[in-house]
Amino acid sequence: GLILNETKNFVPGRPPVYRFRHLPDRKREELIANDPAWGRIVCRCELGTEAEIVKAIRRPVGARSLDGIKRRTRAGMGRCQGGFCSPRVLSILARELGLDPLKVTKCGEGSEILMGRTKEFLPEGGLKNGDK
Repeated sequence: GLILNETKNFVPGRPPVYRFRHLPDRKREELIANDPAWGRIVCRCELGTEAEIVKAIRRPVGARSLDGIKRRTRAGMGRCQGGFCSPRVLSILARELGLDPLKVTKCGEGSEILMGRTKEFLPEGGLKNGDK
């Protein structure tokens, strides 16, 4: 009793996912010439680029957290365990998703990474936001 309709514009495959670290130099140069974000290394340990992270966010079931980026691009899985790239990945996620950086999470709701802006957490009696 199920009626099936053929989709005329069905795309049976997915676009390729390039891993910058596995590409030959010629392909790397080609990608960088077309999109400079391929030349901006975000994760030194895993040689992950800004373009890889942006593509991981923009894919049909895109990453929405730091762990989502980690699973899709390996950014944060290297020797430094995200010590170098996490702030950069967080910034890219906030920019691409249109979020306040304070709302970016590690692995979903309730795992926000940042608690507030630095100047908001001063000891009692301290100056706040440049007050005199």
